[in-house]
Amino acid sequence: MRTPLYDLHKELGARWTNFHGWEMPLQYSGIVDEVKAVRSSAGIFDISHMGRLLVEGSDALEVLQRLTTNNLKKLSPGRVQYNLLTNERGGVKDDITVYMFSEEKFFLCVNAGNRGKVLSWLERHTSVKDISPETVQIALQGPRSVQVISPLFDVSDLKYYRFKTFGEVIVSRTGYTGEDGFEIYAPADEGLKIFKKLLDGSKPCGLGARDVLRIEAGFPLYGHEISEDITPIEANLDRFVDFSKDFIGRDALLELKPERKIFGLEMAQKGVPREGYKLFFEGEEIGEVSSGTFSPTLGKGIALCFVKLEHREEGKEVELEVRGKLLKAHLRPYPFVKKPKRKG
Repeated sequence: MRTPLYDLHKELGARWTNFHGWEMPLQYSGIVDEVKAVRSSAGIFDISHMGRLLVEGSDALEVLQRLTTNNLKKLSPGRVQYNLLTNERGGVKDDITVYMFSEEKFFLCVNAGNRGKVLSWLERHTSVKDISPETVQIALQGPRSVQVISPLFDVSDLKYYRFKTFGEVIVSRTGYTGEDGFEIYAPADEGLKIFKKLLDGSKPCGLGARDVLRIEAGFPLYGHEISEDITPIEANLDRFVDFSKDFIGRDALLELKPERKIFGLEMAQKGVPREGYKLFFEGEEIGEVSSGTFSPTLGKGIALCFVKLEHREEGKEVELEVRGKLLKAHLRPYPFVKKPKRKG
């Protein structure tokens, strides 16, 4: 599968990767270069592989409230909320962002690999329309994002996790990098024009940089930190679970006694942590890497790890098994890169 921006990426010299069946840009000028551009200036991503769903109807709020862990009644029109769809066991079907137009109309952004599953799940409960094929999704991220986007859209007063509409275009102050920035949803033809105009002040970036940036920011990735078998509690996403309301999986989560939770790790020796690498303390296996990378921002290896509860201590010296060798590392909270102050 290819996004409507595929030909443009070819012109820009993209190197490709397959992501859940999508032929997507992995990098252009290089992952490190692109990460640094987002942290210091502005980078633009084609993330049209993500799923975009509309839920409409008189029961939309009631149904989504039952299917999600966060409290949608805290929303008002023009607001966005990070949320989780859980199964009966408390595992995560997907992590999503929910855009509220009204109590009878919601827009959902879902993960590429879960689009079909989430669509089927929602169809069992309510009326839903998949608008993914005819739309594109663009992420403009970095401290200069406001300056870059302002000639096209008046969003200087837009607060964090809010959105505005401009005709058929949705612009939200959201992102997956830890930087200030925007996500833009538009009809395919209009989205192509928007992407080209935004290139004037930003660097094109691929999924390689996006993954590094999200790890530096401490954001989960489906299939790594969350899954049908991993609960929000184990993923350290407790703050997005409101037990004061009823939702599918609530009883299972209340009964859960987790033995491990996500925590951060920073290498003390040269080495890059990767998914599946084991953590040890005084010879005991205490955890496992869920996502790891080399951080261009910090100049060292970092990772998100599932760590036994009793060992989640800031500064604790542990050993990471890397290709048969034990390397020194330290446990620490995340995010690894300090997030900017945001409006709202």
